[in-house]
Amino acid sequence: MITLEFFAGLKDYFPSVMEVQETPKDINRLRRYLIDQQSFATTLLEQCRFAVDDTFVQEDYQLRQGDLILVIPPSSGG
Repeated sequence: MITLEFFAGLKDYFPSVMEVQETPKDINRLRRYLIDQQSFATTLLEQCRFAVDDTFVQEDYQLRQGDLILVIPPSSGG
């Protein structure tokens, strides 16, 4: 099992915190899983960055049981 935390506009599609029982192999597969769960969020999910234990990771990062994954959409500020 992994735990996901969603931020900003993603909260319109997912709960703030969500657990996934079957751990996807990597971030790329996790992104595809989330798109399959909420196709209306596809554009936003394709632009998101992912962090594991507060460190940004690449698409090929190998997920492990117990990981805490932050799903962070793009943001802008002034």
